[in-house]
Amino acid sequence: MDKHLNRYQMLFTLGFIFMLAVAVGAFFTGVEIGSSRTESRFEAKKLQASSAKTTSAYSQQDLVSFYHTVFSPYREFQSEWLEMESRLESRSATLSTGMLEQLADLATKKRKEIEAVANEHKSGLLADSRASYLASLDNFNAAAKRQKTAAAGSSPDIFLVTLRADKDYKKGSNLSLIGQNNYYGAMLSWASSTNSDIPSRIELSGVMSLKQWSSSPLTVKNKLVADLLSKRGQMNAYLPQDLSGAVDQLIESGEAERLNLGSLQSAAELLSGTGAVRSGDFWAIKPRLYSSEVLPQLPFFLPPEG
Repeated sequence: MDKHLNRYQMLFTLGFIFMLAVAVGAFFTGVEIGSSRTESRFEAKKLQASSAKTTSAYSQQDLVSFYHTVFSPYREFQSEWLEMESRLESRSATLSTGMLEQLADLATKKRKEIEAVANEHKSGLLADSRASYLASLDNFNAAAKRQKTAAAGSSPDIFLVTLRADKDYKKGSNLSLIGQNNYYGAMLSWASSTNSDIPSRIELSGVMSLKQWSSSPLTVKNKLVADLLSKRGQMNAYLPQDLSGAVDQLIESGEAERLNLGSLQSAAELLSGTGAVRSGDFWAIKPRLYSSEVLPQLPFFLPPEG
């Protein structure tokens, strides 16, 4: 009897130990699988976050392609329009309905030129910029056609006042500056992807001190100037980098301090109001002030050939 009980107890004990070993093994296997799955999910999230960051930044090729297919055609129209206004102001051209007809035709031509190239970006800053430039061309086209009658028999001064009060002229100007602002925002996004110290987004809010301005990279300065120009709503022949360079030159020369200019806004107002900023000024300033700055290889950041 004792012998039978001992054998039974031994079998029971061995069975219990076996079940315990299986349970412990299953537990640790579950822990390992759970940990592995958790790590996999964590890595997947990291990859998704990394991918999102990468896709949100624009490549240099994106910026160059946009320059040639959208910005440059629009800029050609804008330059002709601003030249018309400048010549009328200086009395170096005679006001005529034909002048406005040519500009309306040019707006149509440049719109077709931009639309002829497939839109590479369906959303984001470059897509918004393209849409703004196209809409701006439509508005200037409408303004030119509407103001043809005002041009007949009117003096240049009166005509320009009437033209600049036109609703499509105002909207076209605003959209032009919005398009420019978004393009420079895309440049900032690109710069951030090449240098983590540069923010991917920034917006001018409130008054910016020249001390804060001076410590910013050039791509940030250009975006802040694009913001400033957009808020003012007035098109200019010069580009943001031209005004950025003029502000930095004013600071470097000591004139900003001598004139008691403490903010970006006050410096920009003085420079713009006195006609001290011209298109292409950046090219002369760049070698001296910005030789170490990171910029995309876009034609308007480079000196003209010849």
